[in-house]
Amino acid sequence: MAEPTSTAGGVGLAALAIALLGPMAGPYALIVFAGLAGAMLPLSGSVTPTRLSGAWLLLRCTLTAVVFTGLLATLIEQRWGVSRMELLAPVAFIVGAIGDGWRTVFAAIGAALGAAIQRRADDGGSPK
Repeated sequence: MAEPTSTAGGVGLAALAIALLGPMAGPYALIVFAGLAGAMLPLSGSVTPTRLSGAWLLLRCTLTAVVFTGLLATLIEQRWGVSRMELLAPVAFIVGAIGDGWRTVFAAIGAALGAAIQRRADDGGSPK
């Protein structure tokens, strides 16, 4: 059985890397480091039998943040007018922090869409 390790120091190092390298390395490095910092939260709360499975969890959550950050930041910019460049780090951190909880998020979105479709069907299909 693997020994328990702490990720508190890793979060601090990742936050420092974001602060130092963000402006110089560009938005892609910023997304990767913020997603990595967010991915350390589900890693610290999960029980992984080996270090390899912990590394796989960390990689999976970070890559999810890399894939979804641009899309979510663009949607937030269009909806509320906040600059996409200012949203990259917080969005990547949150996406990484959700970790393996995406099934719950997608289930909630599906339920909301189903309720909206049902309301429209009950109103006779007319838009409001």
